[in-house]
Amino acid sequence: MAIKKFNIIALFICFTILTAIYPLAIIPCLALAGVWLMSGVALTKINHFLFYGIIIAAFFGSYLSIPALPNIFLFRILLFLHFILFLFEKKDWQRFRNLKMPFICFACWVLYSLVTLIWSQDISLSLRAIYFQFESFYLIILVVYYIRSFSDLEKLFKVILPIFILAVLVGCYETITGSHLFYSTGVTLGNWDHRPTGFLFNTNDYSSFLSMYFPIAIYFLLKKINFLRVGLSLLCGGVVFYLVIATESRTGLVAFAVVTLIIIVKSFHKVIVGFVFFILSCFIGIYALLAPYTTNIDLAYFTEKEASTDQRVLIYETLLNLIKENHFLGVGMGVVPKYIFTQLYGTVNIPANMQQTMGAHNFFLANLADVGIIGVCFFLLFFLWLSYQSIKTFFKKKALVYSIPLSVIITFLTVSVGSSSIFEMRVVWIGLGIALVIIQLYLKERNSENEKKVG
Repeated sequence: MAIKKFNIIALFICFTILTAIYPLAIIPCLALAGVWLMSGVALTKINHFLFYGIIIAAFFGSYLSIPALPNIFLFRILLFLHFILFLFEKKDWQRFRNLKMPFICFACWVLYSLVTLIWSQDISLSLRAIYFQFESFYLIILVVYYIRSFSDLEKLFKVILPIFILAVLVGCYETITGSHLFYSTGVTLGNWDHRPTGFLFNTNDYSSFLSMYFPIAIYFLLKKINFLRVGLSLLCGGVVFYLVIATESRTGLVAFAVVTLIIIVKSFHKVIVGFVFFILSCFIGIYALLAPYTTNIDLAYFTEKEASTDQRVLIYETLLNLIKENHFLGVGMGVVPKYIFTQLYGTVNIPANMQQTMGAHNFFLANLADVGIIGVCFFLLFFLWLSYQSIKTFFKKKALVYSIPLSVIITFLTVSVGSSSIFEMRVVWIGLGIALVIIQLYLKERNSENEKKVG
């Protein structure tokens, strides 16, 4: 026993010295420790455990990274490890049988992006964008593969809910104090203000995150409707509404308003007019109570953003000209941000350390300019199928959980315009995966009912 204790202490000392000199050494050390701990455990169980680790790490991003190396964070390490192990696992492809159409379309979109490497005008930017495409696709696959029933879906929601609550608390702290987390745009760009970003990079991303995952919190609160649960739902909605206002994101506010309306229609359709009035009164009341704690929210920001609007118009004009000049064939996946930066800032007197790319703030238009009409059609087919099934599910089923796919679609539409970094927003692609899961569960239930009728 004494020898074992000595070996552990010696290994710990060596590990601390090695990682202090070479920080990257932590990766193989942790990998070896993980292999040792997991020895004897079935591969399927390891991958299932890694799936939940990937989901948790995706929401925290660079905040779970190696010190001084923000691009090497836990999410990417776990995703890579899962991908390698998943290759050797016996897979059940029948789990995708109701979702063949959207997955084929998404896969064709990624494959066509690879084809655009032939004529891409910046290979490095294209490879980076294709990596994020693959990352997004793999996230969606994982969510659909591992969530096979409503009990699995509830387990996933129970993992996401504490993270959502923590992100809301962080947002409240940022709004009240003006302090931000390390990777927030308020710190990295030196923008000292009270607009919250949570665990995301900028305010538009954060407002979209709040709108997309707000229905999950309400789903848990309204599983049984009574005065206490309705009151807590109103409090939760009021706080989230306050944070969305604080982000000063117009697209985020639109998304939250529509998502809230969807939840109200689904939960209280019998008394909808009175309840809408009641909810609005409560949200405004909660906002009025919280507003005195920060005097930095200027509501005029929503109506007096001429500079931002003019810049968007210039960006869209640049995109349309780029599309026409390249005969709707695209300039190569992920290259558009380079053209937008050049159009806005030119090519002279640019600091060497300045990132010479700028987001298009319109996912669909940028994608058309990137991969052309053929490539964008694949994603449009995927998105239109998902939208149609989300609307159909919303009207066919009464349970509140069936409102989540439509809420995700609405939020995706707004974030595709509001955010400049939708590819890097893993929370958005997890949301699309959740929407596909709920639709698949609905289709599975419908198919089993049809089989019973035939039998």
